[in-house]
Amino acid sequence: MRVKLPYKPKGEMFAVVMDISGGSRMKAFCEDGLTRMVRIGGKLKKKMWCRVNDIIIIKLWTIQSDKKSDLVYRYRPVEREVLKRKGLVPKELIV
Repeated sequence: MRVKLPYKPKGEMFAVVMDISGGSRMKAFCEDGLTRMVRIGGKLKKKMWCRVNDIIIIKLWTIQSDKKSDLVYRYRPVEREVLKRKGLVPKELIV
């Protein structure tokens, strides 16, 4: 099974959803050790549903990159198991 991976040169990275804030916003713990506010963008707003402890890919903002980011992709449970089995997710993010 092929799974999407973060593209590091564009500022994408793994994160885990910690808290749902409402209004298509949430807090996530990122692989670099920071907690950021994640926004679900326009075309994904009605299609992407996230829960606490979901593994996601985020893209950092160019401004305020230490505090804010956008959601790029949410892993389904089967994809999540593949990532864990192959050891692609950092150990700090595995719940």
